[in-house]
Amino acid sequence: MRKVEQVAFLDLKAQFSDMEREILAGVQEVCQSAEFVLGSAVGEFEQSFSDYIFSYESEPELSMEQALEQRIQSLSSSTHPNRCVGVGNGTDALEIAIAALDLPPKSEIIVPANAYFACVEAVLNAGMRAVVVDCEEDGSFTPKDSMLTPQTRAILCVHLYGAMQHISAFEAYAQKHSLKLIEDCAQAHGASDEKGRRAGSIGDIACFSFYPGKNLGCYGDGGAVVSKDLALVQKARELANHGQKFANGIWEKNTHLSLGRNSRLDSIQAKILHLKLASLDRHNAHRQRCAREYCTQLERFSYLKLPSVFAQSVWHLFVVECCGRAESKRDELLAFLRQRGVECGVHYPNALSEIAILQACDDVAIHNAPNAKHRASTILSLPIGEHLDFSHIAYIAQVLAEFEQTL
Repeated sequence: MRKVEQVAFLDLKAQFSDMEREILAGVQEVCQSAEFVLGSAVGEFEQSFSDYIFSYESEPELSMEQALEQRIQSLSSSTHPNRCVGVGNGTDALEIAIAALDLPPKSEIIVPANAYFACVEAVLNAGMRAVVVDCEEDGSFTPKDSMLTPQTRAILCVHLYGAMQHISAFEAYAQKHSLKLIEDCAQAHGASDEKGRRAGSIGDIACFSFYPGKNLGCYGDGGAVVSKDLALVQKARELANHGQKFANGIWEKNTHLSLGRNSRLDSIQAKILHLKLASLDRHNAHRQRCAREYCTQLERFSYLKLPSVFAQSVWHLFVVECCGRAESKRDELLAFLRQRGVECGVHYPNALSEIAILQACDDVAIHNAPNAKHRASTILSLPIGEHLDFSHIAYIAQVLAEFEQTL
């Protein structure tokens, strides 16, 4: 085994090096075309990403007649060339997705307490109220009737760490209570459920972030809104470009149908994403191999709770939880690993229920969230990504064994 002294959390320089010639040629192509805003590169990526999200192998809920009708609708539609709208970033994507649903002002949207701050931020900026509820002990999220009020209109299903939530339960819950189902897929590029359906293809509307560190990331900010409902795609597309009318594939400039915003995916970023999309499944498969190796190497440590390696996940993050003798020593372990060259993170260090600015907000209703609060103090994200190899994981296991001796 080769000697390892440093393990990066992610290595974007190495990732670029692998595709440097292809990426630079793509950037040059965009620059030579001078189509810098809403150019052909954006449409190219939107179509390829839409195809990737919605072309899963089986659709068990569709009858032959329904499948044929859906296909004809897709082929005959001239105003909706795809089901994806590229936008400026993932937070904008979520806010635009909520706005596209056209919910009554101050409608309540259920949000899990162990998600990122942007989830509540987007709900509030869209003019809605956020209802922050607890996760399960393992960090998963299960919808419950106790989360509802007469003002509840939507639920946010956040696919954390690369694993999809039990989306069938969310579908049933949303249908039973007449709620809109929003998927937050910012950490789930390429993930699928037990039926083979991709993250983003199931809810009423979904959003993605293409922040550089994501499984599919650009070289700056970027995001997307996707939906199987073409009317919602149309609405999101118009909202993202100042509310201007988009018909028959053409923008009617200065014809404003609503108050929108300026949130458009940059053409250069779109080209980069289109090129990187071809490697997404291969990179996700490598992450899955690394996750299995982690579990093999770390299962001997009783002071760590490991994620299930059998879960369907694309492993955006590999999150362990300190328990037993180490339950109160997460920060010590974090420092111990960093001192020995292992870059780690905490996703996230504060439950939404514990953030003061949200506690003070009249449009945020916070339920008791002991599980999210506890996990925020015990979880730790270890390095994972296409830059990682098994020697890195063996070294991390060695460092964890050294830490065990201090307990």
